Amino acid sequence: MKLWTILPVKSLLQTKSRLSNMLSQPERAELTLHLLDRTLSLLQTVPLLGETAVITPDRIVAKMAARFGCRCLAEPPGSGLNGAVTAGVTLATQNGASHCLVLPSDLPFLQQDELAALVAQVTTAVSQTTAILCGDRQQQGTNGLIVPTGWEFRFGYGRNSFHYHQQEAARLGLACRILQLPSFQFDLDTEQDFAFYTQNRSLIPS
Repeated sequence: MKLWTILPVKSLLQTKSRLSNMLSQPERAELTLHLLDRTLSLLQTVPLLGETAVITPDRIVAKMAARFGCRCLAEPPGSGLNGAVTAGVTLATQNGASHCLVLPSDLPFLQQDELAALVAQVTTAVSQTTAILCGDRQQQGTNGLIVPTGWEFRFGYGRNSFHYHQQEAARLGLACRILQLPSFQFDLDTEQDFAFYTQNRSLIPS
C-alpha cells in the first residue's frame, strides 16, 4: 500500500472569497496559509501516509508546501478544482501510488486520531476495490475521499459532491464506505462558518 495525499489550494488572491465582507484579501490569505500549515503538520503525524502533493497556482503556497517536503504541482490553467485534483492523482499514480487521499486544507478542527482512523481503512483487504468517503455536516460536500488508483475515478467537487462521488464509485463497480468523523465535517467557507470558528478555535488541539 502506497497512499498519497492530494491537497488542492487556490491562489491566495482568490481564496475564501465568500468571507470578503468580513476579511480583507490579505487576511483571507493569512487564514488560508494558517489552515494549510496546520493541515500539513497533521499529515506528518500519520505514519501510513506517504507523500503529499499540493496542487496550486500560487507561489507562496508552493513555497510553504516545499518546506514540509511536499511535491508541488502547478494547477493546470483553467482546470478548476476537479482538474487540479485529477492532475494530482495522475502525478501520484505515475509515481507508484496505490491510493490517493483527497483532502481540503480548510478543515480547522481536523484531529490526528480521526485522520489516522480514515487512513487505516486502506489497510483492509478490500481497499483496492473500495472508495472511502467522509461528508460535511450536511452530507452534501466531500471533506475526505480515498480512492484506489487505476480506476479513472472522475471527481465532481462542488454542489452535492458527496452524492456524486457515491454514484461515481457505483459506476466503476467500487464499493463505497462512508465514515462519520466529526472533525472532518466542518470546513471553513461561509461567514457563519467563520463566526463559529472564531468562537471555538480555542478548542483546537495545539
